[in-house]
Amino acid sequence: MNEPRSVQGYIDQTPSWPDGTPTPSVPMTRMQWRIWILATAGKFFEGLVVFMTGVALPLIVKEFGLSPVEKGIVGAAPLAGIMVGAITLGGLADIYGRRRMFVIEMLVFTIFLVALAVAPGFGWLVFFLFGVGVALGCDYPTGHLVISESIPSRDRGKLVLGAFAFQAVGALVGTVIGYLILANIPELGAWRLMYAVVIAPAALIVIARLFITDSGQWLMSRGRRAEAEPE
Repeated sequence: MNEPRSVQGYIDQTPSWPDGTPTPSVPMTRMQWRIWILATAGKFFEGLVVFMTGVALPLIVKEFGLSPVEKGIVGAAPLAGIMVGAITLGGLADIYGRRRMFVIEMLVFTIFLVALAVAPGFGWLVFFLFGVGVALGCDYPTGHLVISESIPSRDRGKLVLGAFAFQAVGALVGTVIGYLILANIPELGAWRLMYAVVIAPAALIVIARLFITDSGQWLMSRGRRAEAEPE
């Protein structure tokens, strides 16, 4: 009697041509590529926000009249939030599910971005930057999980590494956005626009994440076999 096939076994199943010849590899489905692209978004936004904050910092310092210590706190706030989010909240995906947390994390990120763009003072600015970091930090392990549990074993390593490489892409884009805004709007309040332009893309990612499948492995671990089985 054959043992039931695992979820990963279904994912790794090699399809065959009509004559029965197996294909040389396991092709990625549209849903798998969609999940990977949406997971890279969190890494992308992480690099973007951190580096864009560096570009915006001189304007923030001048607008709020910050001391050197306060300047350091502003620069460190998103990084501290990322660390706290990854360490303390990364396990929430094990409790509430991959897809649910995948959506909530990006939604929280978007809300804090909106608040950041209208921050009225130093204290609120630090709080909102920290909140942005917490959301991104929470998304850090969740993104790794949704990729690892949704794609063929053969491609897992390179796609996980590829997703994390988007931090560098985000850093470059964040620097470019900051430069272009400063070049065209040389005003103290230009730093607010830097964060504001990220709101719409972040909101689109929230919506797109609503339409991905949940992790079959997580569903099986919760005894929800019918939902985990392929259609």
